[in-house]
Amino acid sequence: MTDETFENNLLRFISAELFFLISMQASREMYGKSYFSLGVVEKANVDQMVASTVGGNFSGLTPEKLRTSPPQNPIGFEGPKADGKKQS
Repeated sequence: MTDETFENNLLRFISAELFFLISMQASREMYGKSYFSLGVVEKANVDQMVASTVGGNFSGLTPEKLRTSPPQNPIGFEGPKADGKKQS
């Protein structure tokens, strides 16, 4: 992580705490038990639901940031073009 500033670290800490609290609340609502008393499959269900909900909300709020992707270079060998010449 190149930008280790106090503000970024504080934001990471707050985000992690909120994600943890959301998981605790979701386990109570889904199973009526604490997150730590859930089985492996139940924890996986809670984690998947929380991650997809948070990810969906994030991408709904910031679609322009997620749409931009770096240009991709071709990977592997280049095949011949229709005219028989090598692509460049």
